[in-house]
Amino acid sequence: MPNATEIKRVFKNHGLAPKKWMGQNLLADPFYLARIVEAAEVKPGEAIVEIGAGLGVLTEELAARGAVVYALEVDAGFFRVLEEKFEGSTVVRPIHADALKYDFRALAERIGKLRVVANLPYSISSRLIFAFHENRDIFSSLHILLQKEVADRLVAMPGTKDYGVLTVLLGVSGHVEVMFDIPAKAFFPVPEVVSSMVKITFPDVPPISVQDSRLLSKLVKASFAARRKTLRNALRSAPIEGISQEIVELAAETARIELGRRGETLSPREFTRFCDEMSGQGLKGDLTQERGSSARSS
Repeated sequence: MPNATEIKRVFKNHGLAPKKWMGQNLLADPFYLARIVEAAEVKPGEAIVEIGAGLGVLTEELAARGAVVYALEVDAGFFRVLEEKFEGSTVVRPIHADALKYDFRALAERIGKLRVVANLPYSISSRLIFAFHENRDIFSSLHILLQKEVADRLVAMPGTKDYGVLTVLLGVSGHVEVMFDIPAKAFFPVPEVVSSMVKITFPDVPPISVQDSRLLSKLVKASFAARRKTLRNALRSAPIEGISQEIVELAAETARIELGRRGETLSPREFTRFCDEMSGQGLKGDLTQERGSSARSS
C-alpha cells in the first residue's frame, strides 16, 4: 500500500515532480484508499474508468479488486510511470489522453456504460462534471474525489451561495451523495483543502422529467449568469436563442414563477416547470408563424 515516502521515491527515481497548477495531489493514505474502493463497490471483472491516474496508486488497488481499469493520464511523465508499472498487465489499460478531449462515447460503445472511480484533478473537476452530465447517457455512476467546496455546491440548497448551475442540472438528472470527507494530510503533496468522496448516478428515468434538457441547460446558465439580477433582467441580459421576452413572460405566468426572484432561489423542479412552459410557448409561436406563412403564400 502506498504512502508519502514511497511516492516521493517514485518521483525522485523518475525525475518527476507534481504540478500544482494541474491539481496533482496524489492519495497517499492506505486507510482512505481502501475506503474509497470499498465505497465504490468495485466488483471483479467490471470495467472502471480512472481519470487522472497519476502514479497508479488507486489504479493498483482497483486492479487488485479484480477490475479492468482504463487509466487516463495526460501528464507524459506520470504516463511513463504507469506504462512501466503495469507493463504486461492484463487488467490495466493506460491511456495517454486529456480527459476533457477524450472520446468517452467511443469507449462506451466498446465496453458498455461507464463507471468512473477517480481522484479528479482539482483544476478541471467542475469542467469534467459538466462533461459527464452532458454525456450522462453513457455513464452509470461516478465515484469521484473532489474539493469539499465543490462537493458542497453539488448538494447545496436553493438560495444559498453554493447553489449553482451544476446543483440544478444534477438535481434534475441524477442523484448526488457526499459520502465522506478526506483530510488534506491523506495526500501528497498536501493540498490546502479538504476533499470529499462523492457518488453521482444517472438513472435511466431521471428524478425530475423535463421536455427539453438542452433548453433547461440554457435557461439555468442564463439565470445564473448574473446572480444578483432578477430572472427578468438576467434573461434580458443573456437571452436564450429562440425564446423571446414575450415567451419568457407567458411561461413564467403559466408556471407560477415570479420573475422578480433571482435564479438562485428556484428549485430544480421550479426550473423544469418554467422550462417546460417555455418549450410549450415556443412551440405555439412556431406554429403561429407557420400558419401565418401558409396563409400569405396561399
